Amino acid sequence: MGKLGKETKTLLIAITAICLVSFLLAGGIATLLAKNFQQELLLHDYGVAGHLLDNENELSISAFTSQPNENDIERGKAALASIGYDETVSIRFLPAVQTYRNQTILSVFLLLVFLFGAIYLSLFLYLRRQHKAFSNAENTIRQFLYGNTTSRIECSQAGDWYSLFHAINEMATILSAHAENQRQTKEFLQDIISDVSHQIKTPLSALKMYHDIIERHKDDAATVSRFTEKSQREIKRMEDVIYTLLKLARLDAGIIQMEKTPENLSVLMQDVLERFETWAEREHKTITLSGKEDVVLSCDALWVSEAIGNIVKNALEHTENGGHIGVKWSQSPLMTQIEISDDGKGIHPEDLYNIFKRFYRSRFSSDVHGIGLGLPLAKSIVEAHGGTISVTSSIGAGTTFTLNFFNLTDE
Repeated sequence: MGKLGKETKTLLIAITAICLVSFLLAGGIATLLAKNFQQELLLHDYGVAGHLLDNENELSISAFTSQPNENDIERGKAALASIGYDETVSIRFLPAVQTYRNQTILSVFLLLVFLFGAIYLSLFLYLRRQHKAFSNAENTIRQFLYGNTTSRIECSQAGDWYSLFHAINEMATILSAHAENQRQTKEFLQDIISDVSHQIKTPLSALKMYHDIIERHKDDAATVSRFTEKSQREIKRMEDVIYTLLKLARLDAGIIQMEKTPENLSVLMQDVLERFETWAEREHKTITLSGKEDVVLSCDALWVSEAIGNIVKNALEHTENGGHIGVKWSQSPLMTQIEISDDGKGIHPEDLYNIFKRFYRSRFSSDVHGIGLGLPLAKSIVEAHGGTISVTSSIGAGTTFTLNFFNLTDE
């Protein structure tokens, strides 16, 4: 079993001491029983001798089997004492008593040997099983400490050890969850930093170039005006990237808590429409709303408005002049559904699985102004409300985004 621990050694010493004391007590008990047997034998012999002396001419079995009376005992005791047979006689002159004592000692000794043998065997098997269980647990814990965070102690049985092992496994699970959370947080921060640095690199380079041009042509008012306008456009682009990334980062980190209140969808959609009416009129596009006026959705109005606005904006950007964007909503006992559809050029099948990825730019798209964050932000907002978002599209036939908000009683 390997090296014994201090507690195991103490237990073995205690049991061994109990075993030795038990053997000593067994010897004492056997001697005491032999003394008692000797006393009974003397009384029996006194009675037999007294009976025989009272009935010299008669030999009867009753002398040996009947209970002797006091007279027989006293007469027999006096007669036998005269020949030296009394309580003072040594046990070595009494073979029957010696045999009884030896048999008693042997019987008790064998009983104790069996008893303590069973105890030691049971203890050995118990300690060996315990040592194996703790050795396996130690190896598993070391594997966990060395980086294998999936290692768990086998604890399928019941008992004190396995309760301890189960508690260790729970602690390991919690530690693994914390480690995974830290890893994801680190990756999240790395992704955010990478995204920001990647997206502002181009406008920063452009701003630097425009600044150099303005410096070289500061006396040329037309050139200064043109490149100042371009600089403003790049600054606006940087603002859009940074602000949108910050919103996404706060949503992903769970910092933002949606403050849900009952909102009338008709009013909410009208607010979205007013934000894009001028754009749509300028490009001869139409935006229509359809749905019951009494539909109420429990949501954070500002965030849901931004999500729907991003999808409508995406539809306007990918719809030709004269195109149409439709926004409709409906409600059932299970969910509230919002559909934003357009009759634009549609999304290539290859892009359908990627449009919600940040900064995704389709190789089939001619759009050079978008930064690829509007749809990911819309998806994060919808999912923060416990909803889902999906898209269907056909090349040349348009695209439909479907937002489903489940009508849960716990708001």
